Amino acid sequence: MRLLYDESGRPPKALTGPELEQLYAHPVGPQGRWLRTNFVTTLDGSIYGPDGRSGSINTESDHHLFALQRALADVILVGAGTARVEGYRAADLAPWQREVRQRRGLAEFPTLVIVTATLDLDPMIGRADGAPSGPVIIATIDDHDAARISPFREAGIEVWQLGRGTVRLVELVDRLAGQGSGRILCEGGPRLHHGLIAAGLVDELAITLAPTVVGGEGPRTVHGDWITPAPGYRPDKVLLADDQTLFLSYVAG
Repeated sequence: MRLLYDESGRPPKALTGPELEQLYAHPVGPQGRWLRTNFVTTLDGSIYGPDGRSGSINTESDHHLFALQRALADVILVGAGTARVEGYRAADLAPWQREVRQRRGLAEFPTLVIVTATLDLDPMIGRADGAPSGPVIIATIDDHDAARISPFREAGIEVWQLGRGTVRLVELVDRLAGQGSGRILCEGGPRLHHGLIAAGLVDELAITLAPTVVGGEGPRTVHGDWITPAPGYRPDKVLLADDQTLFLSYVAG
């Protein structure tokens, strides 16, 4: 992996593993949090391939950086649609990821937080096929009664009801940060991404540009109404991998 640009002024260079880890560590600020969104997109702007999944456009270097970012996060935040399509379960980690977390004084596993108004999820999402894994929180709306929620709680999933009709994302992020889980990594989907940006909650957009073109009608990284005024982001870092994948990061401000 080669650093092409860094806002802090570091010169272009090949990065070692520890340098890459330091580059993607969350710089938790005075608000007690740093919310990064991470998406892969093709050169023609699709966030998935013909099979409707992002895995079909991932590259080897993207798989590694995706795993590294998970290792550095307190929370993996995802919308229910993405959780269903991509087959999300409670986060389990490879030994090297757990070593990163231990070295940095993080919890053994990140918490998976799923945002869903409908609760259209399988409670088995709280298990990682028998492997040791982290906790799961479902953020949903006040409209659901105890009977609707009980299957999730019985499966060991914590359920937060935050709002009527729609999940209050500001309250969700504040609550996570307030309990010491301020390193937040959002992995999708486009509607959740829209809501986070519109609410002014996104500190950093990490975009993987896969060196391929797929055509079709794949969605963009953000889906929803026009965001006005349009928020501004400035380039923070640009990396190029040996497999020609480009990694872009933009920060708010």
